[in-house]
Amino acid sequence: MEIHKFEIFLSLASTLNYSETAVKMYTTQSNISKQILALEKDLGVSLFVRAHRKINLTPAGNILIPYARELLHDYEAMQIKLEDYKDEQNLTLQLRTIPTMPNYLSFTYVSEFFQKHPEVHLILKEEESNRLLTSLRQDQCDLIFARTFNFVEDGFERIVTERDKFVAVLPSSHPLAKEKQLDIKQLSTERFLLLGPTTKLLKPVIELCRRAGFEPNITYQGTRVDLLMGMVEKGMGISIVMKKIANSFDSKKLVEVPLVNTIDNQLSFIRKIGAHSHASNIFWDFLKTKTKR
Repeated sequence: MEIHKFEIFLSLASTLNYSETAVKMYTTQSNISKQILALEKDLGVSLFVRAHRKINLTPAGNILIPYARELLHDYEAMQIKLEDYKDEQNLTLQLRTIPTMPNYLSFTYVSEFFQKHPEVHLILKEEESNRLLTSLRQDQCDLIFARTFNFVEDGFERIVTERDKFVAVLPSSHPLAKEKQLDIKQLSTERFLLLGPTTKLLKPVIELCRRAGFEPNITYQGTRVDLLMGMVEKGMGISIVMKKIANSFDSKKLVEVPLVNTIDNQLSFIRKIGAHSHASNIFWDFLKTKTKR
């Protein structure tokens, strides 16, 4: 028996009017009559008494009402459960990441995973660091790849895949370019060219400087690493960036110098704690095997 017949029955039992029920069900009066007759035939009972232009429920019709309601409720609950199951089995993985992800080993992990699991469809989107956790909270993605400094966030779990640290990037002609390492105090009189607040790298650099007892003279803030490095090459100032970002620029005009004092930066895949799609769980288990090595 079609579930739609019970929907029509309950509507007609409520209105006791074929015309009104037809409007509610977006169909014709003749179709309503046809569906009710078919249901009566299926059940082997009369559900309505038809007299002149009026109809009323029969005793059998009154008996059917609570069961029809329960049947429709269970059918709706079943559909919701099946949709949840299909979502869990979904083999699409939505990953949002910092723009500099290709500079990290984690990018290799992603590549390896999709070579091993071609059945999983990846939707990869770059996003600035300050937006990543918001996107995850709002269920706009399955997981994120992000930099984390002193990560304390309830409701999330993460896998740390690698670490990075700050280094000073100087023009090769700079007086300090030949130093094996630098105390950031030695840069207190320099012009700082830095990645801005949306990258979440500005605040830690300012914190490093303040710990050393000075306020940095910041003459540029931006999001484009290539532009930043170009400005350093031209002698417009110095920069403090992540080592693995600096390593991606092969230029004889730039020198990378380690810092004595730095802040630990963990690169992590992060997702919400709770139920996840099948694709998300496969990827998460893969990451666990890679990071145990």
